[in-house]
Amino acid sequence: MAYYIKTHWIPFTACLTIIAFVALITGLSDTLGWRLSLYFLGLSAFLFLGLFAYDYYTKRHLYRFLSGHTNQLLPGDSSPVSQKIQVSFDHVRKKEEQQLLLQTKRQEQQITFMNLWVHQMKTPLSVLEMMAQNKQLTPSAVLTETQRLKNGLNIALNEARLSAGFQTDFVLKKLSLIHVVSSAINTQKTAFIQRNIYPAISIPEEMMIISDEKWLAFMIEQLLTNSLKYSYSEGKIDVTAIAHEETIQLTITDYGVGIPASDLPRVKRPFFTGENGRTFGEATGMGLYLVNQVAEGLDIQLQIDSIFGQGTTVTLVFPKIKQ
Repeated sequence: MAYYIKTHWIPFTACLTIIAFVALITGLSDTLGWRLSLYFLGLSAFLFLGLFAYDYYTKRHLYRFLSGHTNQLLPGDSSPVSQKIQVSFDHVRKKEEQQLLLQTKRQEQQITFMNLWVHQMKTPLSVLEMMAQNKQLTPSAVLTETQRLKNGLNIALNEARLSAGFQTDFVLKKLSLIHVVSSAINTQKTAFIQRNIYPAISIPEEMMIISDEKWLAFMIEQLLTNSLKYSYSEGKIDVTAIAHEETIQLTITDYGVGIPASDLPRVKRPFFTGENGRTFGEATGMGLYLVNQVAEGLDIQLQIDSIFGQGTTVTLVFPKIKQ
């Protein structure tokens, strides 16, 4: 009641003043006497107070909530205004609950990923330490293990960037597709040389796309890392691009172990390693998940086709630049 009076005292006082003024004018006139004026004043004040009492009664729970006397909003209020506020409040509360649930899920995912990542990073460090102790360190071995460390750090950094908010961390611009692909291959050149695998690139020099260079490079590097990991030594990796009427398709094809058909629908899920992950080890199950997240953010279609024992083809489909 106190909050209601506090928010309505101005209209309340104004209405009483108007009624008293009208009653005074009526009483001073020769036509009507003071008795009728007082009757009019009393009746008007009664009706006026009754209206305010009804208004307060229908919104009493709202004002109790606004004044801080209760945490429950509008149980049983019949006012249309109160009902609209109830609907809006429920909508905002559900939205906040969903955001909180999503944030909690992301935090749990980050913790799980970091636990897996830390264990994986111990492997190349242990290998380097053992080689140093046995005086078996060679430039080739050091490059191999440092490349594994770089790949792991790259995934961890980009996972953190995605969790912080992808929408605020990309810049779309016109890019030369062969330039981005060549740059991504160059970062993996040590692994290509050591595995005796050389990529066959077939991308027209003039082919242009619109994307974010940093995120696109991360996607291609991760796909190349997977192709190298699951390819046979002295194998082959084809990187080709074809322009269609509405799209440009970039395909990365390896002729390695392939992905079992039962695992293929789940390879984009976080932490899914599948049969290959258990066989080859050193898999966090986050690589293709992060690639898929970036692809969705950049409006790129990610398609994965594979035949177990024969190889895997990953296709990135870009919208074609319209003249």
